[in-house]
Amino acid sequence: MRRLTRKKLKQDEFVSGVDRMMRWLTEHWRPVAAALAAATVVFLIAWGVVNMMGNREAAASWALHEAVTAYQAQQKTAGAKPEKDARAAFEKILEKYGRTKEADAARLYLARMDFEAGKLEEAKSALEKVAQRHKGDALGRVATLDLIHMRVASGQAAEVIPQLRAMATGQDDSLPRDVALYELASAYEAEKDAGQAREYYQKLIDEFPQSPYTRTARQKLVELG
Repeated sequence: MRRLTRKKLKQDEFVSGVDRMMRWLTEHWRPVAAALAAATVVFLIAWGVVNMMGNREAAASWALHEAVTAYQAQQKTAGAKPEKDARAAFEKILEKYGRTKEADAARLYLARMDFEAGKLEEAKSALEKVAQRHKGDALGRVATLDLIHMRVASGQAAEVIPQLRAMATGQDDSLPRDVALYELASAYEAEKDAGQAREYYQKLIDEFPQSPYTRTARQKLVELG
């Protein structure tokens, strides 16, 4: 009998609680409805922004893919009229997605095209900006490497060597040390300093035997004698 009474009391408490809640909702339905509506609007706005950003990123990635494909096709068929103008495609990415990583990747390709057209300063300026914005990530490292290659190819190896030496010793982390050692040896080779080139190719082999650059470094040592 006592158990039954306690059970009934709990049921009565529950019913009474529900009844109080319903009365409160009835009395305060306007602010409750307004709060729910506001929360719904906030949720929908947040969902829309996330969805829009996702779609924008996907569109930028696809546009970059198409532009790179056009660039590669132009490289293979030099002199022939391209099916799609790669430069125009990359520039369109800058116009539509100027603050994205895809736009900075487009800037890398435009810099390469500028260099091929003999516009060294334009190419150098673009690469320096991308390298600075993406310092420490893959895109920044590609920009740094492109910049080094362009400067060495244009006869500025001597100016690049101090920067590469800092990277090779770990004072500057713009490039991994094994990459920096290889590029440093290549820069000395461009400067016709075979002794220094051999020293840094050997250092690469000794310190980074698993590096993907090691095999080429060994071949270079054989060529240099």
